[in-house]
Amino acid sequence: MIFGGYNASKLKPQLKMAVTRFQISANKKSAIMKQKIREIAVLLADDPPKEEKARIKAEALIRDDNTVEAYEILQLNCELLSERIHLITHSKECPPDLVSCVSTIIWASAIVDI
Repeated sequence: MIFGGYNASKLKPQLKMAVTRFQISANKKSAIMKQKIREIAVLLADDPPKEEKARIKAEALIRDDNTVEAYEILQLNCELLSERIHLITHSKECPPDLVSCVSTIIWASAIVDI
């Protein structure tokens, strides 16, 4: 066992809550992104177009879009783990098909504040 094991009865609700938090964060970022798109359009529609400011905002928009996509991937990994928690519980080692999923969530836990 790695790190002394885990408690399946606590892990499943935590994974479900993480899925909900990822959905909320993704929806919030998507709403902000729509607003930023409008701001970029206004900057480009001005009489002397403010291309440099629009470019900076577009780069931030692309980063936010990548973040939303990463949230969706992590959300799918959390859903997969919560559905297959019984496989992990009944086996001595983590099933080979879930190793990458578990590794991804462990790695992202230090980066994402969900």
